[in-house]
Formats: sequence, C-alpha cells, structure tokens
Amino acid sequence: MLTTFWPVISVLALLSVATAERAASTELRDDARDMFEPRLAITVSAKHHRVEVSWYYSSYEVGDIIVVTNEVPNGSFRRKNIQEPVVEAVREGSGLSEAGSGSGNGDLYEPGLLSVIPLFDPVSSYEEVKKRSRNVRNNINWQYGPNYRDVLVEMYPQDKQGWATTDIIFDRDLVRQVNRNTTCYGYWATILRKSGRILMTRCFRAFPTWMNDLRRKIENLRFKDLFIPGTHDSSSYMDNFHPHNETVVTKYSLTQDDDIRTQLLHGIRYLDIRVGYYRASKPQFWANHGISRQHPLQEILQQIKDFVQETNEIVIVDIQEFPVGFGKTKDIHRLLVNFLQQELKGFLVEPGLTWRGTLKQMWSSRKNIVLAYDKSSVVYEFGSILFESVEQRWPNKQTLDELRRHMTFSRNQMTGSFGNRPWAEMAELTPSAWGVITDLYGGLRRMADDVNRHVSRWYASDFGAGANVVALDFYRGTTIIETALRWNAIKTVS
Repeated sequence: MLTTFWPVISVLALLSVATAERAASTELRDDARDMFEPRLAITVSAKHHRVEVSWYYSSYEVGDIIVVTNEVPNGSFRRKNIQEPVVEAVREGSGLSEAGSGSGNGDLYEPGLLSVIPLFDPVSSYEEVKKRSRNVRNNINWQYGPNYRDVLVEMYPQDKQGWATTDIIFDRDLVRQVNRNTTCYGYWATILRKSGRILMTRCFRAFPTWMNDLRRKIENLRFKDLFIPGTHDSSSYMDNFHPHNETVVTKYSLTQDDDIRTQLLHGIRYLDIRVGYYRASKPQFWANHGISRQHPLQEILQQIKDFVQETNEIVIVDIQEFPVGFGKTKDIHRLLVNFLQQELKGFLVEPGLTWRGTLKQMWSSRKNIVLAYDKSSVVYEFGSILFESVEQRWPNKQTLDELRRHMTFSRNQMTGSFGNRPWAEMAELTPSAWGVITDLYGGLRRMADDVNRHVSRWYASDFGAGANVVALDFYRGTTIIETALRWNAIKTVS
C-alpha cells in the first residue's frame, strides 16, 4: 500500500506546482498602477547604446511634448515656429525599431507603449548614426534657455505611459568622469505642455552614496528588508567596448557595459562574481563568465575596495559558482578563501553579525564588504570570514512571458519567508545552448533590451513591495536603481 502511496503524492505535488506556476502569470496585472507616479527616466539601450526615455503620468494631455537636452534645461522653452511638426512614431511590435529596446518581435511587447524613433534609419552604420546624433537637427521645433538652444530630440507621447528609443548615441566619455560627487550628468528629459510650460524634468544620473543618503531611514533594517539593485555576472564587461564591435564571442559572454567601480557609483550594491582557477596562470584566480575568463580577480576586488573607502557604502560581494579549476575537493576553495581574506583584510564585515545584522551594526564596525560564498561546507570551515551566499532564484527562461510566470511563482514562495538570508531575483533571460550556437537570440544585449523595460515596470508596480535583491544584465537599460531607492525610502522596521 505504502509503496504506491508516495508516488501518487509526488505526482499530485508536481501537478500542484505546475498549476500554480501557470496561474502565477495572472498575478502581475498589465494595467498595474505605477507606485511612484509621476515618473520620467532616462536609460541606455544595451544593443546600440541609444538614449531612451520612459514616462508615466496621469496628467497626460494630447499635445504634450517630451524633449531631451544635453545640459540642465535652465530657463523657459519656446517653439521655433507655429507649424505642428511631423511626428515619426513607430508602434511597438511593428518590427521597425530594431535599434531600440526590443527585437521588433511583437509577441514580446506590452500593448499601449509607444516607441518614438526620431531621425532613425535602420540601415545606417554606427558611425553614420553617431555622427548624425551630434549634428544640428533640421526638424527640431523647440528651443530652451536664455540663448535659445535647440533641444536634441522632441517626441509627442500618445498615452500617459511609454518607453521611447532615440537615435542619440550615449556618450561613453561621460561615464569616465563619474565620481562620488556625481548626480545628474549627460542628458535631461523634460515633459512640456504645448504652451511650453514645464511639467517635470529628470536626468540621467548616478547614485554613488544612496545608502548614506538614506541612512536615517534604512540603518535599522537588515539586507533582507531592503530592495538592493544588483548585477548578474558583474565582472563580465570589456573596457572601452562598444556593441558595434560585437563578435560571436562577446555576444554571449558580456553581460555589463561598466566596470565594477562604475556599477557601484551608479547605485549597484550586489555583485555576482563567478571565479575560475588556472593553476598555470599568473594570476591564478580570475572573474569568469562560465568558462570565459574576464578579469583578474584581484583587479575586481581592488575596485570594490576603492569604492567603499571613498563612499562608506556597504556592498555584498557574492562568490557564486566555480566553473573552472576547482575540482571535487575543497583544496582550491581554501586557496581562494585565503586569497580573498588577504586581499580584503580590514574591509570584511564580521560574519558573526550574521544576516540578522542591521546596516547600523555594519557601519558601526567600520567594515563595508559583506563577503558571501556559495558553498556551505566552506562557509562552515571559514565562519570568521564568510557569510552564507545570497539565495539566487534562477529562472533559466528564454521568453518574457516565461520569465514573468517563473518570477511571480518564485517570489510568492520567497516573500514573507522566515529567516534572514537575502534572496536574489535574477531578472534576465538565459539563452539555451542551441540558441547560442545558432545565434537564435541575437546576443545577450538584444535579450536584455527585450526585457529591461518590462522588468522596470514590474518593479515600479506589483513586484516592488516584496523585492529583495534584483540582479540584471545591462542595468543602465532599466530604472531599477531609482525604483529601489524610492521603495527603500518608505521602508519601515517591522
């Protein structure tokens, strides 16, 4: 009797999970209200590094204008002529906006979002578009400031919410100038009434000291209580790389555009580091993406140390996966932990505090790096150095709908769970092996552009309240950092 009982129970349990996972897709409503309205943001597409603008405001009126400038728009705006301009607008899913966030596959887009592509020619080369984005434009109708400078781009929204990709190539030189004092830089977006009256202005910006800025509000919270912006495969970047130079290898090995210090300066506080060991190499420890070596681990750690020394922010360094050279014993793990201890000596938060520790307790210790490790037996052996790893909830999905279903189901399991260990939603698509071989997806940048705008909206509405760590590919294509800060500003100690 018992021999047949347990298989039946197992089958019923699996069916229950499958049913719940299918049902989860209805729990995030497409019409969910944005919790931080009005909202206006500037992002950067991963595929072509184009400046994007997103908005959500209920006070929308027909005839409103959104303009982008490359300096603070001081003074008033005025129209150059009285004729209404011709609006170049492409409805998302039409397949005409390959350069923007998304592949042009209509199945991946939410209805009602508008994509505006001014001056965009899909067959233009990168150099042609880059040159054009810097030239004086002939079809600009709005000027601003005391010297009446032309705006860079103007667009005419057709709804209270949208996400638009411009043909402005983001200037990478600006990123190299970001430091601990940087806030707004590079680009500003402004919503105008047709009379020229300003409704709101927002900028592209960094958040180098957001934890300290919110210290009075968050210092009595644990990491699990907070919304922490993070990056997936944080070390998978290439210095001074532009996607126009993409190769077969870089298409599926790079997940970020910024080095570690730049990620941290923009507000990232969770780093997902994968380590490979190469016995015959100098150095021996590298930050990897799978079997692909990216950067010497020492170089990554130095950037983290430089940042926390400069800002007094607290950073989770999560050592996850060991794809090359570790074997089945703990010998190489011991070497790695000793290496980490040597490199980060004087910076490591005492694990005796445990994940129950508050930010205030960590700041009081004058230590700023939480070193987590994804191998329990090693954590047990080195309990004076290592925290238990952040629990990564890995979707391993290839489409937007599958990603949303999985994340909704997964977070229902985690939200309100007991314990103090933080958990991370890996909010990105994962290519299949065959998809990589056949280049089915067009690369990780294309996949990121397909989901980042949607992920941004999810966390600004239904997902935000229960979020903990959210790790992303090409994070500057999202509004996740601004959203996390706004959620954290209204957190309370339970």
